[in-house]
Amino acid sequence: MAMVKISEIRRREIIEAACKVFSEKGYHNTSMSDIAAELEVGHGTLYRYFDNKLDIASSVTDLVIMKITEVIIAEPPENLRTLEDYREQLDRIGKRFYKLHEDSPEVHRIFFRMSSDIDDTIAKKINGAFDLFTSFTEEYLKTGIKRGFLKPDIHTREAALSINAMLFEAARRLSLEPKITDESKRAWSETIVGLMLDGLAV
Repeated sequence: MAMVKISEIRRREIIEAACKVFSEKGYHNTSMSDIAAELEVGHGTLYRYFDNKLDIASSVTDLVIMKITEVIIAEPPENLRTLEDYREQLDRIGKRFYKLHEDSPEVHRIFFRMSSDIDDTIAKKINGAFDLFTSFTEEYLKTGIKRGFLKPDIHTREAALSINAMLFEAARRLSLEPKITDESKRAWSETIVGLMLDGLAV
């Protein structure tokens, strides 16, 4: 049992090291030796846990998707009761996105800049994640309609896709900045929430 636990820890260390190196150098410019150097181990160590660089990249993609998903699902749509609840919830989600970027800037860099040009299997994972995020957002909209504070004739699927496009474009743009300023955070938050609620609220 102890050996399994040590193996899982080592795999996680390799994935996190690869995440950092991929985000800095890009997938195609990263070698197995680069990842090993980040961990200060011989590159043969990597092959005890992964078949090749693509195998590592697949696990890195899983980690990145998991971290972004945790931000999104932390606010259950059934908690919404009023438009003000929705506004506050959006604000909290935005703040968690900013914190994720500040704590793990490599997550956004990989998700938006490295993701889909590596391999079809990774592209499918990324596209599946976008579909999952859209379904979460659509549930928020349906809940708002049910509670009576969003317009009943909203095309929820299309609105969810549009909202996520704004959120992820903000995250992509901010991932390009060396440091996110409070002014940038406020500008993006006010713009996205304003566009959403002014257009969708009853």
